[in-house]
Amino acid sequence: MKYDFVSIPDRAGTGSSKWDAVGGTVEHVPLSVADMEYPTAPPIKEALVKLVQNNILGYACPTEEYFDATISWMKRRHNFDVKKEWFLSTPGVIPALSILIQTVTKPGDAIILLTPVYYPFDMVTIANGRRLVYSKLLNVDGRYEIDYADLTEKAKLPEAKAILFSNPHNPVSRVWTRDELERVGNICCDNGVFIISDEIHNDLIMKGVEHTVFANVSDRIKQNCAVCTAPSKTFNLAGVQCSNAFIPNDKIRARALTTSMLNMNMHLNVFAYEACKAAYNHAEDWLEELLDVIKSNAEYVEDFMAEHFPAVKCSPLEGTYLQWIDVRGLGLTHVEMRRALEGEKLFLDNGEMFGEAGRGYQRINLACARETLERAMQHFKTAVEKVYKSWEEDGKPPHTTLKVGDKIDNFTYDTTKKSGLELAKTIKRPTLIAFLRFAECDITKAMVDMLKRNCKLLKMAGMDLKVVVQSCAGDVNAVYKDCSFDIIVDPDGKLYDRFNVFESNSAIQLVAGDESFAHLIGGDIRHLYDDDRFDTFAPLLIGGVDFGEHRVLQLPAFFVVDKDMTVRYVHYSKTIGDMPTAKGILASLKK
Repeated sequence: MKYDFVSIPDRAGTGSSKWDAVGGTVEHVPLSVADMEYPTAPPIKEALVKLVQNNILGYACPTEEYFDATISWMKRRHNFDVKKEWFLSTPGVIPALSILIQTVTKPGDAIILLTPVYYPFDMVTIANGRRLVYSKLLNVDGRYEIDYADLTEKAKLPEAKAILFSNPHNPVSRVWTRDELERVGNICCDNGVFIISDEIHNDLIMKGVEHTVFANVSDRIKQNCAVCTAPSKTFNLAGVQCSNAFIPNDKIRARALTTSMLNMNMHLNVFAYEACKAAYNHAEDWLEELLDVIKSNAEYVEDFMAEHFPAVKCSPLEGTYLQWIDVRGLGLTHVEMRRALEGEKLFLDNGEMFGEAGRGYQRINLACARETLERAMQHFKTAVEKVYKSWEEDGKPPHTTLKVGDKIDNFTYDTTKKSGLELAKTIKRPTLIAFLRFAECDITKAMVDMLKRNCKLLKMAGMDLKVVVQSCAGDVNAVYKDCSFDIIVDPDGKLYDRFNVFESNSAIQLVAGDESFAHLIGGDIRHLYDDDRFDTFAPLLIGGVDFGEHRVLQLPAFFVVDKDMTVRYVHYSKTIGDMPTAKGILASLKK
């Protein structure tokens, strides 16, 4: 090969966000964030060196050469005729998505996402005070398809005003066909849903697969969409922050440009323009070699899994350099899988990051040297084999997602006063078991107060109440002094693990769709600043506070168990404040 795709750069201590987040080393290269492990294409480096040597690094604006390079690239690679006036340049695609969301929707409006999907889609929606509406993709033998009936239903919602569409789709690596795009586009046009098409991976298309720019499908769709692109994934230039969105609709574009200015998004930095121009004009042969390397790496992973773990299913890699694998057949929960891989210092992107539909999957960044990938697969093998060996020696840990009608056995618990109690021996009548968070959590305190108020209603209906928290007896006694019901202490989360009372998939998803949170922010997340509860939510959203060993993202769950240990009611909470009412539980039990 002409270019270097075999070296293993040492990025430790260089400010690489991907490496620094997990303490990456040459031995343990993280294959998570979509950031390549290859040296920058020489023509781009040469252009940047020349820029530094010969130019003053002042404020910059796009030149005719920049427009020409981008327009030529889109025509040459995608047969997309871009006009100069269509440009909206931003430091990245996510800022472009934010500007477009503000342009075509209002606070409180809903944005449709096809899930599992790139997790910043959730973040940018919530950050702008919009609601999330999910349409789940269909996994058909590993290859994903769009559920058009469900999408149509979601598009008809009066509040649905836009869709964030990933094309090619991250993380499932689908390159949507023209026919698929036409069906989606017509559904959106028919229902007044504006299409924001994230096409950042548009150049990373495997041989034999064709990418279609959404705006190329029809004139009708072209006037109802914005196409967001960047050289950042194609040439690993995320650090120079350059993105180009193309908005053919004159009215929408005028509003978007105004919104961009109101967000103080002016011109890009001086390196962004030069890097983009050099990439599009002089690095195309580098890209062609890259695509062959990525395809070969994907085939290696597929062969490795087929040989060692045939229960693992690899989705066909049509586009991107991100391989989506289904590991559910290995028999581990997504939590066990994450712990096993991280125990071997193997850092992939855990599927649950991309939404609940991603639980049980892993995303592998294939843009690395083959030696790095081979080492990673050996770590994967070691991690899984260690789990299997522990199961052989100690037995497989019991865990189940409860359903109505299930029988619970071996429910042993501790309270603040007694240890080793067996629920089967202590339960006297139907009992509501509420799994909350940790004792010191303000949200747990609020939920306990609510349960106190409803306890009398439950008792009148012939029910007992028990609350489970992830805290030790001392912490519980320090906070809760006047409860008429048992508080079960489970500081190690053993009961939570036993009944799959999982943590949220991410901090954003902890509050995404939560009615109490939506009411609290009132369409603008900055309203939290003036609320006493800011100190509760801010650490969850942005981190920065040490909660010790507590599971910061823990979700609640509520079960009703009969005295014969039969489950009569199940509610696994989707968000942090998703709590059923006592009346709702009692009504459900009467059905």
